[in-house]
Amino acid sequence: MERSESMPINVTREEENKENSVPTIWNRTFVCVMISQVCLAMSQAITSPLVSSYAAFLGAGAVLIGVLTGLYFGVAVAMRPVAGPAVVFLDKKMLLISANVLGILVNFFYGTFNSIPLFVVARVLHGIQFSIIGSLVVTIAGDSLPKEKLGSGLGIFGVSTAVPTAIGATVGLAIRTWGNSRFGMVGGYKAIFYAATIFMVFSLIPSFFVEPVKRSKEELAAGGPWYKSIIALPAVPPSICNMLLAMSSALFSAYLVPYAAEKGFSGISLFFTFYAAAMIISRPLFGKLVDRHGGTVVFLPCIVFLMITFVFLWLAKSITLVYVGAFVAGIGYGGAFPAIQACCLQTMPPLKRGVASNTNFLGVDLGMFMGPSLAGVVISSYMGSGKAYSIMYLFAIIPLALSLILLLAFKKYIDRRIREVSEMD
Repeated sequence: MERSESMPINVTREEENKENSVPTIWNRTFVCVMISQVCLAMSQAITSPLVSSYAAFLGAGAVLIGVLTGLYFGVAVAMRPVAGPAVVFLDKKMLLISANVLGILVNFFYGTFNSIPLFVVARVLHGIQFSIIGSLVVTIAGDSLPKEKLGSGLGIFGVSTAVPTAIGATVGLAIRTWGNSRFGMVGGYKAIFYAATIFMVFSLIPSFFVEPVKRSKEELAAGGPWYKSIIALPAVPPSICNMLLAMSSALFSAYLVPYAAEKGFSGISLFFTFYAAAMIISRPLFGKLVDRHGGTVVFLPCIVFLMITFVFLWLAKSITLVYVGAFVAGIGYGGAFPAIQACCLQTMPPLKRGVASNTNFLGVDLGMFMGPSLAGVVISSYMGSGKAYSIMYLFAIIPLALSLILLLAFKKYIDRRIREVSEMD
């Protein structure tokens, strides 16, 4: 093919093809960080349900069990002022490798330590790891995506958490059963934690192959001092919406088992299977809608789906309606979380995307900490009525309604901010 006279002589065929290529999300960094996230999420999915029962096995009382369960998120919140600047100013690849190594050590410590004080040490270290790796992987994934496909890319990235959620409980139960049969009850717990250690090793391996965007010293200096990299003010409204979402979503894992016992339902574990299956289907689809219409537009109807879910849980007379609610919840959260997460990232230029991600996860951490705590107050108020957990799930509509009102109030501001940042790019 003859070269056009208007084309510079020094433009190579590779550069020409790159300029004419269609932007894709499937680059090496995105694939590697997604694989890493799948393994990380699996390690969390098989161990998180065991924290309270393992603490009780070690001899912790009811109050201490509650403290140990919430300590993970409490430490993560406290570490956000450190995690945000770290994601911005430190080498993201080395930070990802270090966070995965810490995850390996933490899960190994869970299986090795056999006393409450040492278990507390492991929980604190786990909270530190969680505070860093959550916002870090989203930042690396977001930086690797084309600007026009950020929403769909984050939607697909969300599947890396949804799949382990769907199968994690089943895998964890099988490992624990095997451990119990071979080594007794303590062996069942240790088998779970050592399996989580292996998953973290698998999470570490692809970390060596990512190529995060590196900023020059001049770019970092232009971003201002480190303390301005803790919270991104433009990302605060969507992050508060995410906090309110997390307050309601945390109630599933925290209270579904006693809710089922109160209702007399069996087979409640299938709730998470339907929930995760709906998220796997809905997240990529809603991600494309975010790219076309914006995160604020997608977020609004998804909140309505979530409200319907909690009405179903309140009214349910059979497990069938609970399963329907699980699928509806998966659709709602499958759209709402990536939509509002994209809004958070898009409110800041690429250099400050790590700060926006840190702000987003600060909201999530607070929501995961506050949701079960406030729900406990509602439950205690209606305890003995035979419908305490049903009423609690009805009250879960309140934070969802607040997130809807908040987004409507700040929708014009968020959309305008996203357009301004896009024009800056």
